[in-house]
Amino acid sequence: MFNTNPKDALPPMRAGERESRAGGEQYCLSPLPLPADSEHAVDVAHIDVHHDDVTMDIRQGASPDSMMTAGHMLSGLALFVNGFFLVVFCMVMIKNTMYDTVLAFWGGALYFGFLFVFILSIVWINTLLKRIPPIRLNRQRREVAFVVDPPGRFWLPAPQNLWLTSAVGVAAAAPGGMGVIEIGEWLRGARESFPVGLTLLHIGAMAFFYVYPPIYDALCRLFKRERRTVLVPWEDVVAVCGFNPNLGPGVVTGFGWNFALLPPDPERPGYTLPGAGIMVGVGGLPGALAQWEYIRRFMEEGAEAITPSAKEWGVEWYNAYVAREKAECERINDPARWRRFRRKRLWEHARFAHWYTEYRMKHILPKAVPSDWLAEWSKPLPNEQWARPSQAVTELSEHLRAAYQRGEKFIEMGDIEKRFGVNVPKATHASYPTLPFRENARPA
Repeated sequence: MFNTNPKDALPPMRAGERESRAGGEQYCLSPLPLPADSEHAVDVAHIDVHHDDVTMDIRQGASPDSMMTAGHMLSGLALFVNGFFLVVFCMVMIKNTMYDTVLAFWGGALYFGFLFVFILSIVWINTLLKRIPPIRLNRQRREVAFVVDPPGRFWLPAPQNLWLTSAVGVAAAAPGGMGVIEIGEWLRGARESFPVGLTLLHIGAMAFFYVYPPIYDALCRLFKRERRTVLVPWEDVVAVCGFNPNLGPGVVTGFGWNFALLPPDPERPGYTLPGAGIMVGVGGLPGALAQWEYIRRFMEEGAEAITPSAKEWGVEWYNAYVAREKAECERINDPARWRRFRRKRLWEHARFAHWYTEYRMKHILPKAVPSDWLAEWSKPLPNEQWARPSQAVTELSEHLRAAYQRGEKFIEMGDIEKRFGVNVPKATHASYPTLPFRENARPA
């Protein structure tokens, strides 16, 4: 639906329209927040990180699954390194020589493997989470706040850039592993001086991850490239779901369903505002409709109309999960199943994964926005000041509910506005209200 190539813009889709492209399909659920007749309103992608009676913050939060994947990788690397060097050590024992050298290389390889996982799963993900602000929905004002990147390219890579992280990670992990080896050589007297150069390179590369982000932000302020908060009318927000191919290096690796919530650019039909919006994976079209209904019902009906998903992370949840599994194994008298369960959890470092996920949700994610971000805008309003649905939304919602009773389906109706002959006033092509991201200000 939205094309980043300014020479080839696509016409904006309207609610109910469907397109087929590139071997996949795309369904437009909004603009105009209309009921999609989903059986359930469910936060399928677990993007509701906080909501109250007035606002909801949605974003891609921390997940224990990614941490357990990192734990699996760490365990595999440790097993490989220990197995390899155990064989080498046995050969050394036979020849009765080079004990110190093998132990030094053993320690260096273990440290390199630990840094590889640590930089990717802890340092990079934390930097990414700190720099992805949430989308805040205000149901009383019927507005949605998106944080928008400045237009154009900047000559410095962003701190969360994966290529930058990979390059600096290699610069940190390689001298870190070699430094351990050289320190071992120095301790046994095979090296005359302490490896100061490798040690300083390792420390400097690790410090880069924590020093570079504030420097980058300072340069952005200096060159007037700070992000802005844009307040988009709720009825203009675009919601789409698509079944698209997942592309690998030159091949299609599979297909997946995605749900996206995007702010359109009012001055350029067919485009979205730069760097804003969210796209998450969902299990299928029913999951996408359920995710949209969860957001729509909060905005149209309030917090009492939705049921938040159960929290599936944290030490307390993990302890209860382990206790349930243990009770089940005891009930069916299957100790082998319990041992397999415990081995798998230990291999994945599951307890640490859930503890650190809880830490991330409480301490890392809040750093993505200033403490006073949209504080005034997020305050409750008197009922008489609440924004009301447009006549088009009210009329089309009534038509849709009647159609659902007749057995019709939202995704089969095509353009809902044309289907029921309702004329929606054309949006004025003017910029949305904006305010600085890093300070609490009134809309400009």
